[in-house]
Amino acid sequence: MNSSGPPSSFDAIVVGNGALGSSLAVELAERGARVALVGRAHRPYAASTAAGAMLGCFGEVTTSLLGNEYGRTKFSLDLAAKDIWPEWLERISTDGSDGRDIITAKGTTVLLNTVGTGAIDSDNFEAIRSAMEANGEPYENVDPDDVEWLDPDPNSRPLKALHIPGEHAVDSGRLLHRLTAVAQRLGVGLVDAQATKVLNDGGRAQGVELEDGSVLHAPKVVLASGVGSQELIDSVDGLGDCIPRLVSGYGVSALVTTDDGTQPESVIRTPNRAFACGLHVVPRSMARVYVGATNIINPRPMADPVMRDLLFLLECSHRQIRRNLWSSSVVDVKVGNRPVSLDGFPLLGETPLTGLWMMTGTYRDGLFLSPLLARDFADRLNGAEAGLDLEAFTPERAPLTGVSREETVKTTVEHMLATGYEHHWHVPTDWQEYLAADLKPIYTDWADRIDPDFTPPPELVASSRLHPRMVEWMRTYYANCRARFGTPEKPAPTVGDRVAGAEESLAEARARTPRQDALALAAHTLGGTVEELDLDAPMPPEHEERFASLVAKRAERVPLEYLLGRAELFGLPLTVREGVFVPRIHSEAMVRDALARVEEESPRVVDLCTGSGAIALAVAKLRAGATVTGVDISDKALECAWRNRDDLRDRVPGEVDFARGDAADPLLLAELDGTVDLVTANPPYVPNSLRMPPEWAVHHPPEALYSGWDGLDLIRSAVRSAARLLRKGGILAVEHYDAAVDEVVEIVRQAGFDSVTSHTDHEGFPRYVTARRSDA
Repeated sequence: MNSSGPPSSFDAIVVGNGALGSSLAVELAERGARVALVGRAHRPYAASTAAGAMLGCFGEVTTSLLGNEYGRTKFSLDLAAKDIWPEWLERISTDGSDGRDIITAKGTTVLLNTVGTGAIDSDNFEAIRSAMEANGEPYENVDPDDVEWLDPDPNSRPLKALHIPGEHAVDSGRLLHRLTAVAQRLGVGLVDAQATKVLNDGGRAQGVELEDGSVLHAPKVVLASGVGSQELIDSVDGLGDCIPRLVSGYGVSALVTTDDGTQPESVIRTPNRAFACGLHVVPRSMARVYVGATNIINPRPMADPVMRDLLFLLECSHRQIRRNLWSSSVVDVKVGNRPVSLDGFPLLGETPLTGLWMMTGTYRDGLFLSPLLARDFADRLNGAEAGLDLEAFTPERAPLTGVSREETVKTTVEHMLATGYEHHWHVPTDWQEYLAADLKPIYTDWADRIDPDFTPPPELVASSRLHPRMVEWMRTYYANCRARFGTPEKPAPTVGDRVAGAEESLAEARARTPRQDALALAAHTLGGTVEELDLDAPMPPEHEERFASLVAKRAERVPLEYLLGRAELFGLPLTVREGVFVPRIHSEAMVRDALARVEEESPRVVDLCTGSGAIALAVAKLRAGATVTGVDISDKALECAWRNRDDLRDRVPGEVDFARGDAADPLLLAELDGTVDLVTANPPYVPNSLRMPPEWAVHHPPEALYSGWDGLDLIRSAVRSAARLLRKGGILAVEHYDAAVDEVVEIVRQAGFDSVTSHTDHEGFPRYVTARRSDA
């Protein structure tokens, strides 16, 4: 770079004297460049001055960061930055210091406490752990009770904790002071002023104009002034048409003198939550801690703290970290403005105006990335080969998303609700699901109203509802990008996308196993098994409507088996249809136990209340010589049973037939009186007064469920019929409602049975009784 020229002429002008800009100025000056560093000495609106200055990338990991390609690209920058800090601190230190004197925290302890939500806090906590394991970062699981200095309110007690020994923190004020001192020593021109305009000569940057009208000249200008960079982009007509505009992530932090004169050794923090960077307490000096930080998206930077945000922050600190902070003194309150681009990703690289570069929009980790980006940008400005791949984050671009609109809306809803929990809101127990269900269409409609093709990141979807100007900026940017780059191709939704959406819908509907049900319906729609599903494959358009219809019915709590048209018992695929009782796995234990008590190789068996024929067919499968008659009063059930018999002839060696009849009829199968070896029965046994889930109460035929006030009417009749049909020594097996086990045992004894035994099902509940027909 040319090092000659008058005092108002430089090789490079860096606008912005925060961590990013100051680091770049130092790096360029060390390489012999004449550099001007422009920015007010008191750094109004800057993010760096209010930062906790945590030197870590793993503590910032979230599921959403790693859930899309651009987030993973950004994380790769963090990984590259984490190892260069020791050398960087030594470089910017003087008087023989190795830089460790401005490190205020040794390591980071991440807490999972009881404040947040599972979908955010628990998942992000595990994402942090998984990321460290995947990248070989040392950490240790610790008992929260063993974390020194931690003393939260019992209502906010931590559930888990992990310690990251390699993620420290520095004093941001001292870091900036040291960068300024080094810049001065290297001859950087420190310009205590605000740049208001980029000089443009024929499509090339020529310098900047300051607020007093004076001019600084340079062939290369770097905008590293965070949100303040936007004014300079706007000063060049048309330049910012397709550069995502910068808005402010306004945050409040506080410096507190502890009441007992202590401070933690490490950073203590929660995972990122509720659109913010998590609660964090950072040791700063003897008896002082930094408490941070809130994050509120605003169209413009904020200079003063909002009472609401300050109170919230301080309340969180003493409740979630250390109770005696309640008695501590607030020494200072800082306001910072994180630069947030309209697509949420950094602006790194040269703009369409030759010689004008942007190094901003890093949102939450500009200070952490500053030595890495300074080195890389110095290479680029000198024409050397750069070591980082920043192509995705080039300033002029179509919006970066990486996730679907549906996923963005889901994340927005989750974080909005999480904000309420972090504020300790009290809502009725079952309102959370109602609120989520109501917010989803609201935010979906809002995203559609902003633009049909482009979707802002979740925090901008939420905040833009309060800021019409922000919506105007988004629509303008999206329209410009559509004209320049065309309408974005919407990737075909994958099977996994549709399964995830179905899972969410079924969870909202309170289906018991939403994930398993969604997978089963997808496999059924596509004509395969769950194991054969390729979740990454596109969902064929011809199957979209059918899958959506099935999910909608399941959300209405139609039994999964009715939708699939099948159930299974002992590996037998059984056809079931509406109006027919769905066989359940509970019956397997009864069938197996009953047959174990029957010695005959070719037993005569009667299955009362046979329904779909499941138990009758299972007996004939397990005992090849059996002759089985299934009985039911329902024509629909018998039609289903006969079909199952015909479909399963190759898999059921025993002889099976079905007959219409009432288990309470004293003449039922009278020709078999005293000759039957085994009677099985799974009769209706639900008390009329019992409240059942909709799958049963709404969608099953009531005659297949309910049996009188105590649920025992048909059991009494079935036991009497069994006593008549069975030979002496014959076996009875009858399924029942678990709470009625004592009554059922007594009914069976009084009907002339002995060896009456109660048994539990696979879940450990009393579910069936076996007995032997008395010889008397």
